[in-house]
Amino acid sequence: MFDELNRRIGKYRLLAGALLVIVTFLVFADALSNGFVYDDGPQILQNPFVLNPHLWKRIFTGSVWSFQGAGTNFYRPLQFVCYWILYRIGGPNPAAFHLLNLLLYAASAWLVYRLGRELIGNELVALAGALLWALHPVHVEAVAWISALPDVGFGFFTLLAFLFFLRAERNPANRVKDHALAVLAFLVALFFKEMALSFPFLLLAYWFFLGTPESWGRRALRWSPYVTAVVVYGVVRHAALGYLSETNHFWDISARVVGAAVGLLGQDTRILVWPAHLNVFRVFYLGPSLRSPWPWLTLLVVFGSLWLRKREPRLAFLIAWWPVALLPVLDIRQLSFPRLADRFLYFPSIGPCLALTFLLFDWLPRRVPRMKWAPLLGSGLGVVMLLYAAETIRTIPHWRDNDALMNYSLKQSPNAALLHMERGVVLEYEHGDLAGALKEYKTAKRLNQESSWPLGLDHDYYLALGRIALRRGHRKEAIKDFEKVLRVAPNSYQALDALGAVYFAQGDYARASGYFAESVKANPQDLGGLFYLGTCWMKLGKYREAAREFHAAREIAPDYWQACGAEAHALEAAGETAAAARVRERCHSTASARGNSPPAP
Repeated sequence: MFDELNRRIGKYRLLAGALLVIVTFLVFADALSNGFVYDDGPQILQNPFVLNPHLWKRIFTGSVWSFQGAGTNFYRPLQFVCYWILYRIGGPNPAAFHLLNLLLYAASAWLVYRLGRELIGNELVALAGALLWALHPVHVEAVAWISALPDVGFGFFTLLAFLFFLRAERNPANRVKDHALAVLAFLVALFFKEMALSFPFLLLAYWFFLGTPESWGRRALRWSPYVTAVVVYGVVRHAALGYLSETNHFWDISARVVGAAVGLLGQDTRILVWPAHLNVFRVFYLGPSLRSPWPWLTLLVVFGSLWLRKREPRLAFLIAWWPVALLPVLDIRQLSFPRLADRFLYFPSIGPCLALTFLLFDWLPRRVPRMKWAPLLGSGLGVVMLLYAAETIRTIPHWRDNDALMNYSLKQSPNAALLHMERGVVLEYEHGDLAGALKEYKTAKRLNQESSWPLGLDHDYYLALGRIALRRGHRKEAIKDFEKVLRVAPNSYQALDALGAVYFAQGDYARASGYFAESVKANPQDLGGLFYLGTCWMKLGKYREAAREFHAAREIAPDYWQACGAEAHALEAAGETAAAARVRERCHSTASARGNSPPAP
């Protein structure tokens, strides 16, 4: 039965691949109607590097949150290059951004099919494995969330790199060319997401399990271009961020870090095997994770792959794919929040999906050639796929908007500290419920202190307390809270802006200007800080300084008409009437070109 299916799929290979892509697209198509959710808003709609076509160079000079003046461990410039291009094409239309994720995902499903054929040499195994992977609910987060573009981007290019690598290994005539293409695709993957750093280790695993007999010295020569790509990436990353990793003493690995790696590996396996209660605010508890059977069963299977190396090397490699591909997210020191995420499983899950179909449709039929219950195995896997597809379709609407995501996540992870912080923001800003917001913030602080690996929430916590105190008219209490923020994060432009606004409202423009000057130094894209600082200089009679700050704000946001008018007014006050006229003319030209009403003179 399986042999006949294998033969027919091989005969209509192109049709099989096309159907796989179509099914993948249809199952996830509802994601196209989702909006901007969670990080999508600030990273796209409030990101001057995306909104302003002239600031594209800054995409390459900082971390993913550098547009807010914040430094993080994540350097993913190609994510924002894609956003910049899409915004030029379709503006703030979420469907265009969702479509890119979906197209990359459908194309990746086809690449998984190709990979299965190359590794296993069985059309049925490859197609079934690719379909199982494509329908898996654990991929909803990566596909339905615009901000997860780095995952689908690096996944696509890493798959492409591995296919070029396989072609190079099996066709010595074009080895140099194919290795060069593989290195290029790998380099692109690295600039989508750091998780692509697992790729060189996958190559070592391939040689260990499936490589033809040869010396490791010869393999090292072919491996060296991939190491060179890592070095190039590291140099660019260091130049942009000023460091390779925020973690001090990277090689100083404690027993607790090792224990966390084992616990994370087990919990990742549990999510993959039982993809229920999926959500982006999942909490990781070290003790319970190590007391569960999942990490130990996972390690047993992984070490079992070493025993299989001589007996069934293809299956052994597919099993080893899982922990090797997960390596970058098993070091808990490199992770922010969450410690466990569905999107982390996106690329690593390829190995287990192909391994399962290999067991069912290749290994078992060879071991038990007269197996009577083969149709039952195929039917069982078909039922699993249908259940996966149904769960995927059911989960996608949870990413429809922020309300849907928050309401669903609160049911799934009521003990997630960050979720309560987000809930507090919604109550504070959207509902004006200050008492309810304060309760959520305090709950978040308590839960964070009780967690195995507390997050750095003190900045957001004291900032929120200061905002609420200020809105209640408790100015002195608010100042103390904002000063606590600065003790935790001296370069917090939000706290600096808040303190500047407090003293601005009191008419103490000299003191306010000091805070606003520090704010725009910490975050040069801080439009509010720039405008306030310019206004302070106007109040203090420093008109040229004021014009400079208003001009800086206008350079970041060309349609910031208040800054246009303010700059012209400051120049006039400084006696530069010709320069003021040129600013007004330029502002009118910009407004007309954008189809807006010109700013008032």
